[in-house]
Amino acid sequence: MAGSSEPETVGYSTGGLGLERGRTLGIQVSALAVFVLVWWAGALVTPQNLLPRPPAVLAVLVSDVASGRVFELIWQSLRHYIPGLLVGSAFGMAVGILVGWSRTAELSVGTVAGILRPVPPLAWIPFAIIWFGLNDRGAAFIIAIVAFWINYYNAESGVKGVDDQLLEVGQSLGTKSDLGLIRRVVLPSAMPELFTGFRTAAGQAWMVMVAAELLGVPGIGKHLWDAANFLQMQVVIAYMLVIGILFLISDRLIKVVEARTLAWR
Repeated sequence: MAGSSEPETVGYSTGGLGLERGRTLGIQVSALAVFVLVWWAGALVTPQNLLPRPPAVLAVLVSDVASGRVFELIWQSLRHYIPGLLVGSAFGMAVGILVGWSRTAELSVGTVAGILRPVPPLAWIPFAIIWFGLNDRGAAFIIAIVAFWINYYNAESGVKGVDDQLLEVGQSLGTKSDLGLIRRVVLPSAMPELFTGFRTAAGQAWMVMVAAELLGVPGIGKHLWDAANFLQMQVVIAYMLVIGILFLISDRLIKVVEARTLAWR
């Protein structure tokens, strides 16, 4: 009797897991279907130059994928999206860790940060043009500003949230220097906050990228704005969907890296 019950238990667990996955997928597909139906219903009573129907948008996507235009625009946008995100995130994390750890840095750097933080990223566009010109570096600069602030505050919060008892344990085990404590105790403890900041910055950077390309830098955002000027709304919606898909892919990749990095938790 005991030997025959084990396969039943395993089979039940596997079946339950499969049922849950099927339910999750079903909800997601249903939500997308409802979204498309509502969109289609609205487009039926709205002029096509204001809200095109899904088939018109799909035709644009199919045509641009077949011609390779989508991939060319994605590559053009990634040339400033990735550097801006990585550089801004790196500086934001570094400064945030410093401010969270050092009281002196909090009083000095933190005060300056408190003054500059309310300035909208798009207000830096004139400086981006003057300093870098109408190119990838100018757009990356705007994206880096957004990434900097999000990572800065998450890193500061993560460092300040480290349990004092962990620091005492680290010191009792022979780690006396600030750098050693940060590397061995603070960073591992604050890692979830750091990943949260990076994921949030990655999402916000896609939004700001569209505005940054108003500088005239080639990419998805510029193509979207050019289409809007000619009232080609099917193109606008098509590339809005492209940005959404890119966001989902990037967010998923970051989640995978986070799960593997924090597997020890």
